[in-house]
Amino acid sequence: MKRVFSLVVAVCGVLWVSGVGAQTRYHCRDASGNSFVLSRPCPADTRTTAAVAGPVPSYQSSYARSSPATVRVQPEAPAHHQYMSARCRSLDDNIRTAYSRRIAADVVAGMRREYQRDCRDQESEAYSQISSERRSREKERREEEKTAQLTEQANREQEERFLQQCAESRRILNAKRARTDLTEGERNDLRRFEENFIARCKR
Repeated sequence: MKRVFSLVVAVCGVLWVSGVGAQTRYHCRDASGNSFVLSRPCPADTRTTAAVAGPVPSYQSSYARSSPATVRVQPEAPAHHQYMSARCRSLDDNIRTAYSRRIAADVVAGMRREYQRDCRDQESEAYSQISSERRSREKERREEEKTAQLTEQANREQEERFLQQCAESRRILNAKRARTDLTEGERNDLRRFEENFIARCKR
């Protein structure tokens, strides 16, 4: 009887150590793009990107093991922030990262009211600036494409004219070579014409 009892205690001890020594980490991402890691399943309003099981370091206390382990990833600042004041950028950053930093809901609501009051017009102007720059870059891109197409067309037409001119020069050269009644002056002209043809049209 004592042997059975000892066996049961040993098995329970192994199971307890196994449960303490290993823990699943849930990698979560919220609607604002903030990423964090929890020791419990991701909240319903977030997306689970990974669930990794691994050992818990032996130096952690029981409180540390029971508390969520969070790794915060600073989201990339929106493009329109570059045209906003430092205060408005800071407010917007705090609102966007409030969930991952566990800021109280009433504090977030206050920041939203402050942002709406002091920064909404500035944000609208910043978006307009971004849109204007995008339109300008798109116009510049179209103009560059059009210039490249015109240059390519001009080069193609120039090449076609060159080939036509060389073809005509070849025809004239062959016709002169075929004559047998050339005078000395005409033979000299033919020789110069042939040299010019070779220098210009032979590639």
